[in-house]
Amino acid sequence: MQDKGQFDKPYSAFCQSNCRTAGECATLAFTGPVRHSWRMFVRLFSASDHAHADPCGAAPAAPSVTIAARPGQSLSQAIWLSGLVRPLPLCGGLGRCGRCRVRFVRHAPPCLPAEVDVFSASQLEAGWRLACRRQVPDPDTTAEGAAALDLELPPENLVLPAGAQETGRLSGRGAARQILPPMTPPDLALAVDLGTTSLCWRALDMQGRAVAEGRTLNPQAGAGADVMSRLAVARVAEGRAVLAGLARRQLLGIMDSLAKSGTGRVTRLCLAANTAMTDIFLDRDVEGLCAAPYRLTHSGDETVALTDFPPLYVPPLPAPFVGGDVSAGLAALLEADVPRPFVLADLGTNGELALVTETGQLWLTSVPLGPALEGIGPECGQLAGPGVVTGFTLTPLGLAAQFYESASPDAENAADAARHHAAQGAVCPCPACQSANAGQNPEGLAAGSAAGAGVGSAGAVARGISATGYLSLLALLLRAGALRNDGQFVANPAMPLARKLAAGLEQPNLAGEPPSSGQPRSGARLRLPHGLWLAAADVEALLQVKAAFALALDALLRAADIPASNVAAVCLAGTLGEYVRPDDLETLGFVPAVLAPRVRAVGNTALDGAALLALHSKKIPPLARMCREAVVLPLVDEPNFHTDYLRRMRFGV
Repeated sequence: MQDKGQFDKPYSAFCQSNCRTAGECATLAFTGPVRHSWRMFVRLFSASDHAHADPCGAAPAAPSVTIAARPGQSLSQAIWLSGLVRPLPLCGGLGRCGRCRVRFVRHAPPCLPAEVDVFSASQLEAGWRLACRRQVPDPDTTAEGAAALDLELPPENLVLPAGAQETGRLSGRGAARQILPPMTPPDLALAVDLGTTSLCWRALDMQGRAVAEGRTLNPQAGAGADVMSRLAVARVAEGRAVLAGLARRQLLGIMDSLAKSGTGRVTRLCLAANTAMTDIFLDRDVEGLCAAPYRLTHSGDETVALTDFPPLYVPPLPAPFVGGDVSAGLAALLEADVPRPFVLADLGTNGELALVTETGQLWLTSVPLGPALEGIGPECGQLAGPGVVTGFTLTPLGLAAQFYESASPDAENAADAARHHAAQGAVCPCPACQSANAGQNPEGLAAGSAAGAGVGSAGAVARGISATGYLSLLALLLRAGALRNDGQFVANPAMPLARKLAAGLEQPNLAGEPPSSGQPRSGARLRLPHGLWLAAADVEALLQVKAAFALALDALLRAADIPASNVAAVCLAGTLGEYVRPDDLETLGFVPAVLAPRVRAVGNTALDGAALLALHSKKIPPLARMCREAVVLPLVDEPNFHTDYLRRMRFGV
């Protein structure tokens, strides 16, 4: 073992301080203790050649990325809010998602209980830890120069795709695509949907033709996958400036790319976002969104001047948690002349519902849903994309997975996921890689149809399950009798096919020992094809989402005195609406039976509306008037709110 040298004192304190409980550990980058003005250099290396190296071995010759971090910062936020590595949707310091894994090249600190639940014994021995549970240590002030903390990251999590910092475009999956190459570079309008999880954009010429569009992960995701995690960072001015800078640089890169490619020069810009993302992007005070009673510091419907940007239009913000993405979405649906009364449901980390009556009266409500419907909260959760399961069917042979953009596992899905696994190898946090690490545990998840590195009988490697995949799975299990309506697994169901499913049920280890595969455990879980699993904790989280949504929809209709049978359309916005099956929503109890046939996917209405408002200013005044006159329903103030919520904590109710 090499001599620690200058690392003796800081690492001793670092290891001791990080043996505290989660509640005692400061996990926010800009609210943790800052002991002095020194900087600690965090050098990041690719783990591809060093995944199983001795944790006290020498670092590779040249780091891929070097970050100047402040002692006391959360290590995960120091890395993933630097703008120098690929953004990841993190769990905000809960220690549950496992995506912030790093390997200490030297002197790994003692492991914490949360890490024992995530990593295998060999990974812990090699120095893998959760960055969200670690703080940037002090440099050794007695040594010449600043100390460096050498870490390795899974290679796919390390370096931004080529040109991503400049263009905001993704290479490979989700790449921006040129739709209509213009003959001469025109002036452009740029529509942006800045979601908590994703940033979507569309460039249009002055005739309204889309000339380019793209989608990428919100670069602020390293602060946490949900709105409240972002607000916790943004309520401090320095943290808010960092988050604002990440999103602004992304948009400036997109505009620069459009200009350099000859596509055109952006002269108009409309940003549709929820209230938190809007205020963070504008670098405005967010204190009113951080604690009850919630309040807005402005109501949107304004054109803002920002350095290096064209005039930026912000759509109306009707309520503290009903933002410009909803008002822009309403503009798109009104333009499309959707029959009234209709409901617009924008379901993400925050559920926002808008009801437009036959007379044009607008009713609004919102409810926190968490990241489950973004596909990143559950243990096997992934954003929809190649190699991700978006649905399940039940066949005589058992469960069959349906992959993104395909009715069955196809060559594109398999090839994409295979590249992902070849790059990630044994350190990847996704389910199939975890299963591949379980070679010493042939009776674990790698058994049966999930044998090998998560390869099913069709040869496809699954990266994870999307939100619609989870909804499809739960509805299927309920229909088969393998899941009770209270969310509990049925160990011995009546139907033979259901018993075949239940054979994959694993009960928690009562002794509290971690599974030898190193996979996260949250009580019982059900083994699935392709190395995936359904955890009891994920069922409970989705049941809570269902209860909150069903309560919000029912309360909105009752307040407006509109029977569900009179609603002409329920418009589901975003990817969820595109892939979810209405009968699954009915089975689970998201919508009553009478509304299931009227559920329609309307795509990204926030982006469509932003494009409309960017090009046609005459559409703004009637929309702004409708939002000013809206009736906002605060659910928590409703009588019997808690009783109604608990009553809906059953599927199908």
